[in-house]
Amino acid sequence: MIQLIAFSAGLSFLFAIGEFLRTNASQQTKVQGLLFLFVAFFQTHTYLSSTELYQIYPHFYLVHLPFTASIGSLLKQYFSELWNENPEKNRFSIWELAPAVFVLILMFPFYLSSAETKISIHNSYLQNGVPLKFQLIILLAVLPIFYSAYYVFSHMVHYVRWESFKKSAHLRLVGLVVGFGASVSAIGVYTLFFHAKHGLEIVSFFLSCLIISIYLLRQKSPELWGEVQRIVIEEKKYQTSQLGSFNLEDLHKRLNFLMETKKVYLDETINLEKLAKHMSLSEHQLSEFLNSYVKKSFFHLVNHYRINEAKSLFANHPEKNILTIAYEVGFPSKSTFYDAFKREIGQSPSEYRKNLKK
Repeated sequence: MIQLIAFSAGLSFLFAIGEFLRTNASQQTKVQGLLFLFVAFFQTHTYLSSTELYQIYPHFYLVHLPFTASIGSLLKQYFSELWNENPEKNRFSIWELAPAVFVLILMFPFYLSSAETKISIHNSYLQNGVPLKFQLIILLAVLPIFYSAYYVFSHMVHYVRWESFKKSAHLRLVGLVVGFGASVSAIGVYTLFFHAKHGLEIVSFFLSCLIISIYLLRQKSPELWGEVQRIVIEEKKYQTSQLGSFNLEDLHKRLNFLMETKKVYLDETINLEKLAKHMSLSEHQLSEFLNSYVKKSFFHLVNHYRINEAKSLFANHPEKNILTIAYEVGFPSKSTFYDAFKREIGQSPSEYRKNLKK
C-alpha cells in the first residue's frame, strides 16, 4: 500500500508539472495543476508519516494542511467553468481562501516549534491519536471539499435533466469522480475522530486509486471535459434569445470566414472566448448561435475543421508523420487527435492513411 501511495504522489507531481508547462495555459489548466500539486503534498505527507521519515525531516510535518484546505476552493473554481461561460464570474473570491488562511494561522505556532517538539508530537499521535485541537483544524481543512461536492451536484441538478444524466457516460463519470472524492474525505473525517488504525493510509490508498483512475480516463477520453461542457451548454435553457438584434446569415458568413479563410482552428489555444471576440459576440451569444443554428458545439465545430485539414494534409503530404500533422492542425496531443479523428471519420488516422494509399 505504501508503495502505491508513493507512486501516486509522484504521478500527481508529474501531472502538476505537465499542466504548468503547457504553453498559453488557461486559468482552468493552472487550477488543475494546483489541484494535482496539493494532492501530491497530501500523499507525500502520508508516505513520510507511514515510513517514519518525519523523524529525519520533522519540519515538513503537517505543512500540507493549508494546501489541503485550498483544495475545496480550487475544485469549485475548476467546475465553475462548466456552469459560467463568462470568465469574470469564475474569479477566485477572497472568502474561498479563508479556510486555508485560518488553518495557516492556527498551525503557525506549531510550524515555528523545534524539531524535537514536532517529533514528540508525531510519535504521540501514532500512539494516542490526534488531539482535539488538531482534529478541529484538520476538519476545517476538509470541509471545503464537501462544499465543492455540494456545489457540483447542486448545479448539475439545476442545469442537467435526469434523462440526460442517465444517457451521458461523461456526466456520470464526473459525478462518480466527485462523489468518490467526497466519500474519501468522509472516510478521513471518520478515521480522524474515531482513532481508526491506519486511517491516513486508508484515505491515501483510495486517493491513489482515484489519481490512477483519472490518469486512465485522460488517456481513454482526452476530450472528456469538452464533452461535458458541450452537454451542459446544450442543456441550458435560454430564457430569451440573445441573438435578436443580429443577422444570422451575416453571423454564418463571419464564422465561415474565420474557419475557412483565416483558419483560426489551427491555433491550439482557441476557445469559446477567443472565437466570440473574433465574431464580436459574447460567449453566451456564440454558444446559442452554434448550438441552435449551426447545430454543433464549439468543440465539435473546431474538431470538424481540424480533421478536414488533417485529411487534406494526409492526401497532399504523405511524407509528414501523424504527430506532426496533429500539431499542425491544432490538436494539443496525439491521443486527443486520435480520439477526435475516430469519432468524426469512424477509423483511426493510421487506418485512414493506409486506405488512401490503396
